[in-house]
Amino acid sequence: MMDMEYSVAAVESIIKYTFKDKKLLEQALTHPTFTDGPSYVRLEFLGDSALGLAISSFFFLTYPDIDSGKLSDLRAANVSNEKLVGVAVHHGLYKYIRHSNLTNKVWEFFGKVEEEEKMAVYGGQMTAPKVLADVVESMAGAVFIDCGFDLQLIWMIFRSLLEPLVMLDVILTQPQPITALYGACGKDGKQVDIRYSKNGGRNIASVFVDNTFIASGSSDSPKNAKLHAAEAALLKITKSRSGSQNDLDFNELMEIEDAKQKLLELCKKKKWPKPTYKIEQALGPKHDKRYVSSVQVELYGTILSVKGSERATVKDTDNSAASLMFCALREAGYT
Repeated sequence: MMDMEYSVAAVESIIKYTFKDKKLLEQALTHPTFTDGPSYVRLEFLGDSALGLAISSFFFLTYPDIDSGKLSDLRAANVSNEKLVGVAVHHGLYKYIRHSNLTNKVWEFFGKVEEEEKMAVYGGQMTAPKVLADVVESMAGAVFIDCGFDLQLIWMIFRSLLEPLVMLDVILTQPQPITALYGACGKDGKQVDIRYSKNGGRNIASVFVDNTFIASGSSDSPKNAKLHAAEAALLKITKSRSGSQNDLDFNELMEIEDAKQKLLELCKKKKWPKPTYKIEQALGPKHDKRYVSSVQVELYGTILSVKGSERATVKDTDNSAASLMFCALREAGYT
């Protein structure tokens, strides 16, 4: 077991904050399995709320026009179990947890995450051990008490640990897969059914649309298997070009007539810069050209970019891109 004085100094160096009361940080690093002294459980309770309020305040001020639903999505993505576990692993905080026994699953996860460049926004191939997220929240609680309940200071400290933050452009262009899947199919009057099975120790989730199999995903947890299955189904829907009943086109479901003009009018109304369009691909022989374009919209210093579907004319692919962008902005509450 690592010396606690050394652990406290190491963690203070990582988070760039020196505790007045070192005992608070000791407690924040103490897992309930370690019975010699109080554990982090109470501090975790406080830190969860403090971190949630700090990040809610940040996004409330950063995006003054978006609705409460998208604010909730932003907060959830940035304080999710996966996000906080990523903080604990990538900053090496997990090395300083005082415990009597952590399961092999936790240690296996350390190795998996260290191999990744970044954590997934929605789930991962392995279930993120909650103990790691708990420690980050308990540290937030410890800092909150030690700094005299200064919310601005706690945000300054933990924002750097949470970087890169999941911002609005990610939420709009990478919506929660399960929500997006149900929304896309629901608009076309189609019913989604997700069914579960097991293959050894792996959980398998399979997506059926109107009783037709679309895609499946797997993970060691049913929750993440469901996420991966939804992602795979959306990808298949988006890439489909056949137009058959069994191969839905997600982009087609969202196509809006005169979307390019409607998007321009929205930008004028909000006093944003005009949307800009770019040809991303020109495919096929000269007599049968196909195009894919993207549209960019700037709002509050953030550039949102969306690609349209492949079309026979630049005008049509621009309208496809504008449709997707307009729908994303509408979902965020801008229209």
